[in-house]
Amino acid sequence: MFKHLLMLCLLQGLLIVSASAQQFLPPIERYSGSKPGYLILKTGERIEFTLDDLDRKRGLIVNVAGKTADGKKFSYSAEQIQELGLTPSDYAKLASISESTRSITKMQRNQVNESGRNLVLFYNEQLDEPKREALLQLVNPGFESRIRVYNDPFAAETMGVGFAGVQVTGGMDKSFYVRANGKTFRLKKKDYDKAFVDLFSSCKGLMTKYGKDFAWRDFCYHVFMFDQECVDLANK
Repeated sequence: MFKHLLMLCLLQGLLIVSASAQQFLPPIERYSGSKPGYLILKTGERIEFTLDDLDRKRGLIVNVAGKTADGKKFSYSAEQIQELGLTPSDYAKLASISESTRSITKMQRNQVNESGRNLVLFYNEQLDEPKREALLQLVNPGFESRIRVYNDPFAAETMGVGFAGVQVTGGMDKSFYVRANGKTFRLKKKDYDKAFVDLFSSCKGLMTKYGKDFAWRDFCYHVFMFDQECVDLANK
């Protein structure tokens, strides 16, 4: 009995800590072939379409094939596309909700209602290693005005603590693609100590509060606070 009570108290404490966590959206990998999406070419032309096929290289989208509303088929490379919005398949949407609720930490969504996620957004980015253009999936919609964070398809996850079949802590990706300060790069957990200063040094309030006490698990919260509390710095 005492053991069960102790575990219950521990779980309750972890719930309280997790309740304020800001988290990125889990990636979606399957998309509808019947519901409309859109793409914006680098020329500025916007095309509404239904998806036929996606080509990927190293997990990232490099080509999009589809059919316009008037039945015209097309195929565009990532180099031609500036922005892409795809409708998730019904199965993928349910799987994403399940992934969000699998972990107590991941249940806490302050900015985006997962059940209302009708479009998955991608942006064209120039990558240096290796040097190429690809369409990357945005995972911080709603607070991406300063820093865009993208899914890394090959990211490993941090270890976590589970209780009664539910993951209480951990399960966070160990790497993301990040667009900040005019460049796009792959940010890894092991490099966050150095990257924190590079990313957030322009926000005095954030640096004062977290400059000597920050952790990878709070990366999403740091991006959120940078977006919400340091907007004035972006206009100076």
